[in-house]
Formats: sequence, C-alpha cells, structure tokens
Amino acid sequence: MGWNYITPVNSSPLFDPESKMKFYFVHSYYARCKNVENVIATCDYNGKFDCAVQKGNIYGVQFHPEKSHKFGMELLDRFSKI
Repeated sequence: MGWNYITPVNSSPLFDPESKMKFYFVHSYYARCKNVENVIATCDYNGKFDCAVQKGNIYGVQFHPEKSHKFGMELLDRFSKI
C-alpha cells in the first residue's frame, strides 16, 4: 500500500518508458498474469509483481490512477487518446 514506482515493460502507449512514474496502491494483493507478453508494467514491493496488463484494447492496472496525482493524470490522458 502507498506510493510505488513502476517499470514499463513490453511497449504500451499507456507508459513513457523513459519516465520514472509512481502510482498509489491501495491494497496489498495482486494478480499474476499467465501470459508475460500481456504485462505492460511491473512493480517491486517486497518482490516484483505485475501491476498493469494489456490484451488488445483491454487494459488493467493494479494501482489507482485517480489517486496518483500527475502520474495518474498523465496515464488517463494517454488512455483517452488511444
């Protein structure tokens, strides 16, 4: 729980791979993606875990963009342009 940096992986228009972005996580559980090619971001908090996934035009994130200030606004702006 709390603020954590994410690491973009497997190129996605949601994230700028050159930017250090941090997002607000509200709970301590996560899902493990079966297909690693669908993982678009990971986070390291007492171990690395998948925090964002994409398959086609379906996206999912573990963190809360609406609580993540400028980083969340940037992500939502990028999402609206897809």
